[in-house]
Parts: sequence; C-alpha cells; structure tokens
Amino acid sequence: MSAEAPKPESSAPAMRPAPVHDPGLRSIIHFLAILGAFPLTWIAADPAYPIGKAWAAGVCLGMTCFNMFLLSPLAVGLWNKSIRREGESFVNGIWLYPLALGLGFVIFPAYAVGAAWAALAAGDAAAVTIGRRIPKPALPWHEKKTWAGLLAFVLAALPCCALLLWWTPCPLFLKASGAPELPYIWTLAVIAAVSGALLESLHGPFDDNLRVVLGTGLAVWLAAVFLSFGTSGMPAGRHLQPEWFLHALAVNAGLVLGVLALRFCDLPGALAGGVIGAIVYFFALPQGYALLILFVVGGSLLSRVGRATKEARGAAEARGGKRGISNVLANLSVPALAALAYPATHGHPAALLAFAGALAAALADTVSSEIGALGPGQPKLITTRKEVPHGTNGAVSLLGYGAAGLACVLFALAAWASGFWFVVEQGHQGWRLDVSPGRGVLYGLVTLFAGLVGTTVDSLLGATVEEKVAGFGKGGVNFVCTLSGAAVGALGGLWIG
Repeated sequence: MSAEAPKPESSAPAMRPAPVHDPGLRSIIHFLAILGAFPLTWIAADPAYPIGKAWAAGVCLGMTCFNMFLLSPLAVGLWNKSIRREGESFVNGIWLYPLALGLGFVIFPAYAVGAAWAALAAGDAAAVTIGRRIPKPALPWHEKKTWAGLLAFVLAALPCCALLLWWTPCPLFLKASGAPELPYIWTLAVIAAVSGALLESLHGPFDDNLRVVLGTGLAVWLAAVFLSFGTSGMPAGRHLQPEWFLHALAVNAGLVLGVLALRFCDLPGALAGGVIGAIVYFFALPQGYALLILFVVGGSLLSRVGRATKEARGAAEARGGKRGISNVLANLSVPALAALAYPATHGHPAALLAFAGALAAALADTVSSEIGALGPGQPKLITTRKEVPHGTNGAVSLLGYGAAGLACVLFALAAWASGFWFVVEQGHQGWRLDVSPGRGVLYGLVTLFAGLVGTTVDSLLGATVEEKVAGFGKGGVNFVCTLSGAAVGALGGLWIG
C-alpha cells in the first residue's frame, strides 16, 4: 500500500477577521480632535486675519468631508477596527462633530467655540468611557445615561475648557496688560462644562454633537455678554466678582428643584423663576434675593390657607395655587428689570428701591387677595363701593387692605434685617446691617407706600379693564401693579438721593 502523497500548502493569505466597533478608539479620536482647536480658534480670533473665522469654518468643513468618507475606512485599514456603531445611520456624529464646529465658528466668537469644542472633545469622551464602566444609576431623564458619565463629563471638560478660554480669551475680560482675567476664565469654563454635560445627557431632538457645540457656545457667549454688562456698571466693590454669577446659578438651580418638589410652580414657571432669581441674586445680592424668596414662599403658602373657604366663595387661585409661567412673569418681570437697571445706572440706589417697591406691591396684592377672601363680610367694588361676591375683580375689603399694609411693614423689616437697606445705601460693599436709622425708616416708608399703591392700582384695573379689554387679563393687571410699585420706589429713591 503506497503512502499518501502530501497535500500542497495553500498559497492564499490568511483572512483578516471582520472589523468590529471599538468605542475606545472612537473616544480617543474624539478627544484628540481637540488639538485642532488651538490653531483654529487662534486664527479665528486674531485681528490680523480678518477672514480668520471663514478659514476656521472652511477647515471644519474639510474635516467634515474627511470624516464622512475617509475616516472610517482609514481606521479599518490601520487597526482593523470600526469606529462606526452597529446599525449607525449615514447621519451620525462622526461627521456632525466637525460640521457643528464649523457652524459654531460662523455664529459665535472664537472663545465660545473653543470652550464648546473642549467640552465636546474631553467631556463626551470621558462620559462614554466612564458611563460604560459604571452603568448605574441611570439619569432620571435618560435611562441610557448615567450619573457617573455626567460627572465624568464635567470633571474632564472643566480644565480643557479653561485651557481653551485662556488660549483664546474673551476680549471683554482682559487686563490692561492684555492678559486674561482668571476669574472670568474659570467662570465661563464652569458654565461650558456643566451646560455641555446637561446637553449631552438629553434625549434629542438633534445629535448630541450639534446640541453640545451649539448649545454650549450659546451659553458661554450669553454668559460673557451678561457678565460684561453686569460688572462694567457695578460700583467699585463688585467690579470684578464673576464668581457671584456661579453662586447665582447654583442657588437658583436649587430654587427650581425646591418649588417643583413643593408644587409651588409648574416646570415652565419654575425655570422662568430660576432665570429671574439668578438675575436678582447677581445684582441685588443675597440680601435682595431673600426678599424675592419671601414673596415666592409667602405667596404660595398663603394661597393654601383657608383653601376650602376660598373655593366655596369662588376666590381660590386656580390649579390649587400652583403658579405657571404667566403668573411668574407677571409678578417678577418688573423686579428683574429693576435689578438689571442697577448696573445700567452705575449703582444708583433708586434702582434697588424700585426692585423693593415692585416686590412689595406684588406681595401686598397677593396678601390682600388671599386674606381678604377669608373675611366675614362681603367685599366692595373699589370704584362703586357696592357689595360684590368674593372673587370679583376689583373687590376690596378693610381686612384685605389691613393685611396688605402689615405685609409691607414686615417686608420692610425683612429688608432691614437681611441687610438689603445697607446695600441700597452703601452699594455692594459687603453684608452689614448698620444702615443709618433715618435712611432705613425712609426706605421702609417708601416701600410701604409702594406696596399700597400697587395693590390699589391692581384693584382699580381689576374693576375697570380686567377681562374687559382684549389681551388685558390678570397677568397684565399684575404686571402694572408691580410696575406702579417700582415707579413709587424709584421716585422715592431719587427724592432721598
């Protein structure tokens, strides 16, 4: 029996395994793209290159084309790994990343694009990496995102955002030597990192690369404009204190969560109140913010007092006293505008007295309505003095007016005890209570008068035009009420000097 002839060896090369998606490689490429931020933001911001922004946007467009057609095949050829996720559509983050940056260079200043680029590159890469390793607990608003990933985004993005903002600083915050002001760099870096993390964690509606770049760029740009406006008109004691802006944002994030948990407000109203609260905290300091909280909490609690009686009389607030955005804007827009007027008038005390007068008017109107509705007798229409049912627009009572006056007195005492009168008299010089007694009494009397004028104007408008003139409902009446209180406060401030 002959031996079997040996089989010839195959000359065909061994087959490479099919490439599989490598999220780690994608994150590394995603992060390393930040290196392009340094030359592009520099050329976009340098006045020596008048079309530098166009050049930067053009380079990003070229990167978009490269990522769209060549990056994935290159990764497969070099490492035999795919950077595209399984089932990922043609419209994906691989090329939307540079496209969003190109749009950012067209829309925003270079420093805002640099901060957004750093947030996206470092933060998103860290969130993906850590989120895969610590998959729980998930975020309540997105079950596929985790708290660990959100925190990793912020911690990784913060130093990178600060570095880019130092490399290409906002021209509004430069020292005489041309060096950037570090407090502003870190303030804007925190805003970029936190806003980027929140935007990345949301469900849609667009790809997160678009959301993070354009949303973070907008947030940084608006924050810079706001800080420039606020600090340029401040008295000397607050000329360069941007950290107060971060305090204001953090405190009012807590306010939003608190009023939602206590069901004082719906979500749109809470968010609007948070924005207004941040403005008040920044310009009227915690002392003025305490007065805002006094109105918000006091008014919400009073609406629940004697609820059954008010409902039986048809005088109860709708929705169980839960405020909406129209109510928030009607009562708090004028105080916010008065707070904004403080830097616009270079720290004139009349602006802060207008703020106090508007809040006193809103509080007096709320107290007179809520307490007056519990009175034993029938209220009377302010214009005719005829008895009318409870809940009638323009109805007033002695109990309601007395309660409004007492509320204004307590409000003025709270302004003294919190140190707000010291801020009115001395500006942003610290937290002290030693306002001169004469001035403190005058400020209190102006506020008392402003509150009573405001609630009277509210009643007059309620009896004459509310729901009788098109577009002039309860919100419009409340707005004019606070506006009249602010006017009295401002006039009092100009008179006192």
